[in-house]
Amino acid sequence: MKSALGTGDRMDRLRASCRAWGDWAAVGLLLFTCGCAGPVRELWPPQPGAPSRTVIVSLDTWHAMIAFPLSGQPAASDIQTSAFSIQRFEEWGYAEQGWYLEGRQGPGGVLRVLFRFPPGVVEVGEHGRVWADRTPEPPSDRFTFQLSEEGYGRLRRHLQTTLASSEPVLVTGESRFYPAARSYNLLAHQCHQYVANALREAGLPVSPAWAFSRSSFAAQLRRAVRLAEEADGSPAPEAAPAASRASNRSKARPDD
Repeated sequence: MKSALGTGDRMDRLRASCRAWGDWAAVGLLLFTCGCAGPVRELWPPQPGAPSRTVIVSLDTWHAMIAFPLSGQPAASDIQTSAFSIQRFEEWGYAEQGWYLEGRQGPGGVLRVLFRFPPGVVEVGEHGRVWADRTPEPPSDRFTFQLSEEGYGRLRRHLQTTLASSEPVLVTGESRFYPAARSYNLLAHQCHQYVANALREAGLPVSPAWAFSRSSFAAQLRRAVRLAEEADGSPAPEAAPAASRASNRSKARPDD
């Protein structure tokens, strides 16, 4: 989780070390657990020819977001090949309020998110590009999925339940930040698990418990892409490297 207020090199190294530990742990855990998360067949994938809805999951170095096209529902291939295929997206994400909005970072902030359960915030924004295409923290990947109408409705209803209040605690730019119904914890409930929970509501084969790092979550998303391809009988788009992989450090953007 990185704030617009920034962190020092020492904190960046500490976070990088924590992330490396999580990546190695994810490899072993996924070998044992990934096969246990199967799709909910009555929800996902949608039947061939049945109406479907598009969702896009963005991952960058630290953060995860889930987006919904606001102007039409083009084919997944259209979204993958161009960052400008759709005018606007509604995008949801999750972070720790103290670090993300209040600048309470440093070693004390790390200990807080590791060993306590501080308040979280849910970000809801409308943007011309998904997070993977505008993040200042590359590398980033974009995963596109088609959902059944029922699965899409379940996912949207679930996201609404993650808000503790309809009144935002902060409105800035194109984003509104709401108090989250569930507390934050770096190991038990952070942005990757927030998005994984939403996808699971739609029937996708992801385990929120094992989405505790970028690597562990990305591995599950790639597996879901392969399962969708097998069910459809035609090649499905793999994770699309986002167009904004070039670093843009002049933009200060927090993540979890």
